Amino acid sequence: MNNNPLFLQPSKQEDFDPSSLNYKGWRENFILTILRITSVLGIAVISASFPTATLTDRILFPTLYVVLLVVTIVRVKYSVRAFALLFMVFTVGVNSILAWGPWLDGNVFFIVFTILSALLFDQRVDIVALLTSISTFILIAALQQFGIYQFQSSVPVTTLIDWVSYIINFSVVSVILIIAINQFKGEFAHVVQDMQNTFKTLATERAQLENRVHERTDELETRARQLRSSAAISRTIAEMQDISELMDATTKLTTDNFGYYHVGLYLLDDRKKTAFLQAASSATGKQLVGQGFRIEPDRLNLINQVVENKRPYITSDDDVNFIRDVNFARTRSRMMLPLTVRNNVIGILDMHSDQPRSFSTQDTEVLQTLADLVAISVDNVRLINETKNLVSQLEVNTSVQTHETWTKFTSRHKPAYQYTPAGVRPLFVSNKQNNLDGLRVPLILHGQTIGTITLKRKGSAAKWSERERILVEKVANQVALALENSRLVDETQKNALRDQVIANISTRVRETLDIESVLRTATTELRRVFDLKEAEISIGAPQTDNASGRRNTSSLRLKSDKG
Repeated sequence: MNNNPLFLQPSKQEDFDPSSLNYKGWRENFILTILRITSVLGIAVISASFPTATLTDRILFPTLYVVLLVVTIVRVKYSVRAFALLFMVFTVGVNSILAWGPWLDGNVFFIVFTILSALLFDQRVDIVALLTSISTFILIAALQQFGIYQFQSSVPVTTLIDWVSYIINFSVVSVILIIAINQFKGEFAHVVQDMQNTFKTLATERAQLENRVHERTDELETRARQLRSSAAISRTIAEMQDISELMDATTKLTTDNFGYYHVGLYLLDDRKKTAFLQAASSATGKQLVGQGFRIEPDRLNLINQVVENKRPYITSDDDVNFIRDVNFARTRSRMMLPLTVRNNVIGILDMHSDQPRSFSTQDTEVLQTLADLVAISVDNVRLINETKNLVSQLEVNTSVQTHETWTKFTSRHKPAYQYTPAGVRPLFVSNKQNNLDGLRVPLILHGQTIGTITLKRKGSAAKWSERERILVEKVANQVALALENSRLVDETQKNALRDQVIANISTRVRETLDIESVLRTATTELRRVFDLKEAEISIGAPQTDNASGRRNTSSLRLKSDKG
């Protein structure tokens, strides 16, 4: 299993929503986290300060803590929680300023009040918070300077300069923080927007990739179906040994498996010029087959272009060069495939569809393989039929030759042999009468009867069983083969002896270059070989006497006599 993160994909499209990446969602989570932390820490703060707190603080802080728990636990709107948090921080800050003036932690609470206003709301709220804080400082400072309100006795004397410095310092720090937070918010929004755009792009690319995967899957499934159909057609036609049946099955199965309304199969003549329609799957095509439909040589004809180029041709009715076939008006797309065997085109597989753009390059690759298998099957059946015809002719010739040979052979030999209690003796006269009480089995060689085996039992009542008859027939077959082998051996020996005599005479004749010596040697060898009384060789062209019509010979004559 691959643990590479690049291979880890979400199980569902909803596992991550890029629209959730925004500042609003972030600050809602942020304020909820702040409220929960404050709720936990508030108990410790109140517990630690309660013994030394004033009566006002003992009432104020528990009240604010109760409000804090309510807005934290109860599910309320974001704006309610945000304003409640700002109000509590502002109240604590005012309480600190009223108690200690500008000398303790009051400014911290007002700075937090300004920061939270900038983080939790838009720019107008943080400006309002800043102005509210400054106004509060000015109001308290005025009340203190005019003696209307006095701080605790332990608070140092606060002059106007102290308040001015305090307000200026607070304003500078607050402005810097507000600007920084606004820039952070702007960059955050920019990053979020970029991330959303990136996720949208990824989602679009993912959808496109899924579409391409689906398209590719559909193509592969289509190719697989086509390959299965081609294999089924190939298996079916490979078992056929009749060309007409094979071609009809090819067109029918192609139509049934691929859904084309017409499939035709053409075969070319010996000159590879004229194409004859041999089989078709549609009714119109079958009528054309019955009419002996053919396509004559024409360079503009699509079939001739396929034959010359030896490659498929695809056309559709939305092409400029589309030629509509008057015999097949429903055709909107067409593909023609060459039937090629040993780089030789023997025919065309013509497919018509009533849908536009039904054929593609991928279809061509699969269907061309089918066309090649069909061509091989047609050629194999043709070769098988030719071989069968040749074998039949050879069998007939062998049978005739066997009859003639054995007729001549039996005329020069004893016609029959018979076994008797006295032994085996020849019969000079063949008994042609059929003995009904015996078993007669013919000696058959190459379909010709060259003899007969006649068997008789002792006693006329005995019959021959079928098993015995089969055994005798097998023996008869072996006897026929043995007789033929014996005849062939005898004939071979005679041929070898004749060849040897010819070779000896040729050797002796070629021993000299003198004409008279050659003729003398030839006559002597011929007389000796054939044991002749006289042998004569004469050379020279015979001449005709025009007056008398007689032929005179002017030649060299040499004669060899016995003794």
